[in-house]
Amino acid sequence: MLVTNPCTTDARVLKEATSLSKGGHEVVIWAISKDETPKFQQKDGFSIKRINKKMKENSFMGKLEHSPKFISHSIKENADVYHAHDMSTLLECYIASKWNRSKVVYDSHELFIRDFNSKNNYKNIYYYLERFLIKKVDLIITVNDFIAQELQQRYDLKNVPSVIMNCPSLRNSNECNTNTELESKYDGKNVIVFQGIIREGLGLRNLIKSVAYLSDDYNLLIIGDGPLLDELIDLSKQLSLGQKIHFTGRIPHEELLSYTKIAHLGVIYPEKYNLSHYYMAPNKFFEYIHSNIPVLVPDYPFLKENVLKYKIGLLADSENPEDFAKCIVKFFSNREEYEEMKQNTEIAKNNLNWENEEKKLLELYSKL
Repeated sequence: MLVTNPCTTDARVLKEATSLSKGGHEVVIWAISKDETPKFQQKDGFSIKRINKKMKENSFMGKLEHSPKFISHSIKENADVYHAHDMSTLLECYIASKWNRSKVVYDSHELFIRDFNSKNNYKNIYYYLERFLIKKVDLIITVNDFIAQELQQRYDLKNVPSVIMNCPSLRNSNECNTNTELESKYDGKNVIVFQGIIREGLGLRNLIKSVAYLSDDYNLLIIGDGPLLDELIDLSKQLSLGQKIHFTGRIPHEELLSYTKIAHLGVIYPEKYNLSHYYMAPNKFFEYIHSNIPVLVPDYPFLKENVLKYKIGLLADSENPEDFAKCIVKFFSNREEYEEMKQNTEIAKNNLNWENEEKKLLELYSKL
């Protein structure tokens, strides 16, 4: 497996590696070393090896720096299957597979070419690279049916790519207890949670602003770290919302659900950042469900389909902070309806879980 991040918190990569290892495969992940990340780790039946990097990993110069190293190490592994996590490692896996006459799996976590205007995509050199490589691989998997259909139509693929969703483990979520110490701080409050990487394109500035339209009965819990964190903390202070908004910073993945379970509502803010964002099936959506909290999410294809199918939440179609705040208030205005949505999350998580996705992954690998 190849991935252009340190592979310390990448839930999809780690879950797939663990499952394949349990299924009898010998798994090696090559990743990027960052800060104090160890060069080698052995965990859950597989190993992680990391290469040094100086340039930003997803920049052009970063690509020139790590690509030859990835190719060299991958060839030396002499693997039977090269599993490319996203387009950023597909070329390297393809070259190594040709050298060793091996199989290639393309795992598209999202749309790499993602402009809403398809004409702009034709100006992107990676469009043509992906178009060439995607027809050379032995297996294509992605995160939901909508991205699978987009890839098939975009590149005239014979078959629709297979879908492996980013669901949490049912066993782990059932065994995880609520962080009672933190929960006690929110006694009597309606707690709204956002979790994930704190970055552009997620409507987080507007989410902060929406809290200004809520009474003191509502608290917003933001779990995670990222490039926008300091700006959002400053914004909450400027709006005098410091008592209503709480930032946890980075939380270890194994402790995440214990924090999420404190909340009464999980949110994803509407912001049509790009086509990949519009089709998204984010980890946080499944993690909210596995924490047994209803959701307030954008009116986007995958999110809408599952919210309506399982009746686990409401849809928001406006990016306006005041409108979003009204949706939150509406959520808690009917306690009977809220409790029904909460109960329905139990049904949803018994269908949307890694135990089910793992079976599909192992079956796909058995046919390579």
